[in-house]
Amino acid sequence: MRGWKRAALIAGSCALIAAMVVVWVVVDLGTADGVASVVGASVGVVGIVYALIGGAEPSTFRASRTGKSTVRRGGTSNTGIMHTGSGGPVQASATDTGDAEADGDGSGANSGIQLN
Repeated sequence: MRGWKRAALIAGSCALIAAMVVVWVVVDLGTADGVASVVGASVGVVGIVYALIGGAEPSTFRASRTGKSTVRRGGTSNTGIMHTGSGGPVQASATDTGDAEADGDGSGANSGIQLN
C-alpha cells in the first residue's frame, strides 16, 4: 500500500483511536463498549470489502541479464525468479537470463519465472 491510500489509512486509524478515547472519557463504559463494538464491526466489513475488490497491490519482480549458475548434489540453480508467496497477485518478468544448470538427484534449475 502506497501513496494516498496509506496516508488515508493512517489518518483514519488515528481519528478512530482519538474518537474512542473521547468516548471512553466523556461517557460511561457501557456506552463506550457499544461504540467499540460498532466501530470494530464496521472496520471488519470494510476490510472484507477491500480484500474482495482486489485492494492488494501486486508484488513486482524483475530479472534481467543475469549470469550463469551451476549446482550439483541436490541443490537449486536459479538465474531468473523463484517466488514462494502467500498467493497474492504477482507481476514478474525475466529477460536475457543466464544458463541455469543442475546436476544430480534432487537438483533443480530455473532460468525463467517459477512461482510456488
